[in-house]
Amino acid sequence: MTSPAPAAGLRALAEDYLALRRRLGFELDKPAFLIRRFAEYCDDAGIDLVTTQAVLDWVLLAQPVAPTYRWLRLNAARGFAGYLHVLDPSHQVPPSDLVPYRHDRPTPCIMTGEQLEILMDAAGRLRPALHAATFQTLIGLVAATGMRTCEAVRADDDDIDPAEGAMTLHGKNHKDRRIPLHPTTLEALAGYQRLRDQLVPHRAGQSLLINTRGRRLNADLTRTHFAHLVNTAGLGTLTPRPTLRALRHTFAVTTLIGWLNDDADTQASLPLLSAQLGHTKPRHTFWYLQAVPELLQAASDHLLRATARSVDGEGASGQTQEEP
Repeated sequence: MTSPAPAAGLRALAEDYLALRRRLGFELDKPAFLIRRFAEYCDDAGIDLVTTQAVLDWVLLAQPVAPTYRWLRLNAARGFAGYLHVLDPSHQVPPSDLVPYRHDRPTPCIMTGEQLEILMDAAGRLRPALHAATFQTLIGLVAATGMRTCEAVRADDDDIDPAEGAMTLHGKNHKDRRIPLHPTTLEALAGYQRLRDQLVPHRAGQSLLINTRGRRLNADLTRTHFAHLVNTAGLGTLTPRPTLRALRHTFAVTTLIGWLNDDADTQASLPLLSAQLGHTKPRHTFWYLQAVPELLQAASDHLLRATARSVDGEGASGQTQEEP
C-alpha cells in the first residue's frame, strides 16, 4: 500500500532535484528527460513512495529493450530515488545491479548527402514558416559544424562573429569554444536571422534559434520534433535511425574521409577535429570515428595511394643509383 500522495507530487519533486543538481554544475541533458519520465510514470500510476519494484517496472517498459538504455533509465531513477530518500527514508533506493549493464557501442548512423537533402526538404514543408526555417537552420548548422544539440539551442546572435567567420559555442560543463564557420554557413545564418526578425520582431531575448512563440528552443522538444520530421521525410525505417546526434557523427566521419581523400596527415589533423567537436580527450573523438564502411573504404584507398607513391619513389631512387 502507498501513503496519500503529497500535494506536490513526484513531478514537482523531480524539478526540485534537477534544479539542485544543476546548481551543483551538472548538465543532466539526457538524465533530466528520463527523470521527468519516471516521475510522470509514478504520478500517473498513483505511486507516491518510490520502491525498487516501481523502478524495475518502469525500467523494463523501455522499448526497444537495449541493455544500455535500461541501465541509463535505472541510473537516472536511482539518483532521483536517492534524493527522495534523504527527504523521506520511506523511499527506497534500488541497487545499482538491478538490471545487467553491458556497454554495446551502437551502430552509427552516417547520413548521405541525398538523405540530408530529403530531410532539409521535409523541414522546409513544415508550418508555420518560422518552424520550417528554424529546423532547416538547425539541421544545416549541426551538419556543417558537428556541434551538439544543446550547443545549438544555447546559441545567441552575439555568439556569431561574421567578421572573423567564427562562432562561440557554450559546451558541456560550462566550457566555451570557438569554431570556424564556412562563408555559406554564415550566409545561411544571416538569411535565417532576417526572416526570423521579420516574423517575430519583438522576440524575447537574443536566442539564435527560436520556436514559434519567439522563445529559445528546448533541447528535449527539439529532439522529439526531429524524430517526427524523420518520419515525415520517409527516413524513419532506416536502421540505425537518423537523429540529431547522427548529424554530428556524420560530420566527424565525413571530415576524416575528406582528409583521407586529400591524402592529408590525419594524425596531425585529428586534434583539430577534437577541438571542433569539443572533446577533452582523444578517445572521445575516436568513438565517433569507429569503423564504418565509407571510412574503411577511404582509409583503404589512402593506404593504396601511399603505397604506390612509396614504390614509385624507391624505383626512381634505384634507377638513379644504377646510372653511371
